[in-house]
Amino acid sequence: MKLSCPSRVSTRPRSFAGFTLVEVMIAAAVCAMLGAAAFATNQRLLLALRSQKETTAATMALQWRMETFLRGAPFSNNISQESYLKNQVLNVRTTTLPNGTVVDPFAPLKSVTEQITVGPYWGGDPALPSPVPSPIPANLSPTVILWNSANPNGLDVSVNPNLANPNLAPPLPLKLLKVDILLTWAGPNGRSRSRQLSSVFGIGIAP
Repeated sequence: MKLSCPSRVSTRPRSFAGFTLVEVMIAAAVCAMLGAAAFATNQRLLLALRSQKETTAATMALQWRMETFLRGAPFSNNISQESYLKNQVLNVRTTTLPNGTVVDPFAPLKSVTEQITVGPYWGGDPALPSPVPSPIPANLSPTVILWNSANPNGLDVSVNPNLANPNLAPPLPLKLLKVDILLTWAGPNGRSRSRQLSSVFGIGIAP
């Protein structure tokens, strides 16, 4: 007759696999770092897109300004005159599309300042002295006018009414005038940004 002995049952506690608190904290820190990096990358991308949008808007506004108000103006009567630059150029801030919609070309630009400089075409006009004299004579100084929200009617930085005056002795009146249009605005990161377009106008010469 065989006697069977009951099997021994282990009384040791079972071990369960798991993560310690330190491991959980490390994993959370890694996830936070990855999230912060992704957020920073996204922010830089948004800034780059907005910056590109502003640059495109500034370029189109400059081209609109040059084509619409300056290239069609009579050379001697308007383009160098302070009153024309103020009233017929800088104070006009909108354009009307063929469908009747009124558009502000400068709307995408924050705190925009527009500056127009009309002066001699140094290095290109044979009637002017070479090299450029220093200081520049008063009768050859440029006309500079700017517009911004603080100066909605335009501000005279400097005015030379004689640039195209036909009654003055040589080298006046000038046969060539250089026009610079400068836009300055606050970019998406708060930094000042600018865009400039220049063109040369002359009697019998297409700019």
